[in-house]
Amino acid sequence: MTHATSTSSPQRRPSVTDKLALWLLKLAKMRRTSFTQPSGDDYAKFYESFFEEKDLEAYQKDRRMVLRRETIAKTLQRYAPPPASVLDVGCGLGDVLAEMPPGYTLHGTDFARFNVGVASRRLGNRAKITQASIYELPYESNGFNIALCLEVLEHIEDDARAVREIARVLKPGGILIAAVPYTFYWPDYLKLMGHFRHYTRESFSNLMNHNGLKTETYLSNYPNFHQSYTRRYAFVRAQTMAFGRFFGRKSLYTFKWPWRRELALDHLANRLEPLRQQDTTLDYAALPTSTFLLARKGAQNDR
Repeated sequence: MTHATSTSSPQRRPSVTDKLALWLLKLAKMRRTSFTQPSGDDYAKFYESFFEEKDLEAYQKDRRMVLRRETIAKTLQRYAPPPASVLDVGCGLGDVLAEMPPGYTLHGTDFARFNVGVASRRLGNRAKITQASIYELPYESNGFNIALCLEVLEHIEDDARAVREIARVLKPGGILIAAVPYTFYWPDYLKLMGHFRHYTRESFSNLMNHNGLKTETYLSNYPNFHQSYTRRYAFVRAQTMAFGRFFGRKSLYTFKWPWRRELALDHLANRLEPLRQQDTTLDYAALPTSTFLLARKGAQNDR
C-alpha cells in the first residue's frame, strides 16, 4: 500500500451516539485481530481475519444490512436495470451479490483470500470472484455498467487512487453505488476496524467529483433509524449474552423472550419502523450524514 493524502472530512466533536458506536465496536471486536500497520504483512493479516463465516448470519438478517440491499435493488431498477454487468469492489463474503436481482452479470473482487473463498463457494457459478488490490483491478477499462463499493474506501490509505481505478473499469455513463461511514473518526478505529477516515456528504461527494466520476444522487441511509437501532441493538446483544443460553437461543439473531412471538431484533425493527418511514422523507442532498451515493462516469471520460 502507498501512503497518500486523503479527502477525509474535517474532525468534529464526538456525539453520544459516536461514543456508543465505539463501545459497541469494541465489544464486537474484542476477540478479533487488531490493526497495527497500514501496509505489508500486518495489513494482510488483519483483513484475512476481518470476517468470519459466522458473520454471514449478521449480514443476512441485520435490518440495517437488509435495508441497504433493498435500497441498492431499487436504485438499480431505476438507473441500471438488467441486463447489465456488475462489479462489487470489496465484496466481502458476497452478501450483496447473493441478493442481487436476476438478470445481471455478477463479478466481485476482494483483497482477502478468505473472503474470496467464502464468496466463491456461496455464489458458485452465479458470480466470478477474484482476489485483487483495489488499486489494480484485474479488468479491462470501460468494462462494467455498474460498480458497488460499500464500506470499503474508509479502509484504504489512498481513497482517491481507489476511486480512479473503479472509474477506469466503468463504461462511459456507468454508475458507482458507494457507501462509507459518517460517524466520528476515533483513533481507536485504526486498530479495531482499520479505518483511515470517515466522511461527510461533502467530502465524499468531492472524492467522486475529483476522481473521474460525478455525484448524481444521494441514497437513503436512514440515519435516525440507524442510530436508534444501533443504541437498542446493544441492549439486545447484552440480553442475548446474559439469558440466551437459558432459552436455548445463544445467537443474537435467534434470541427472543418466551412471552413474545417475535425475535428480539425483529421486535426492535418493527418498533422503529415509524422512524424509518420518517427517514424516507429526509432531504438527503442537504444532510451531512449522506454518505451513501450514486456517482456516474462521464460519457466522454474514456480513461
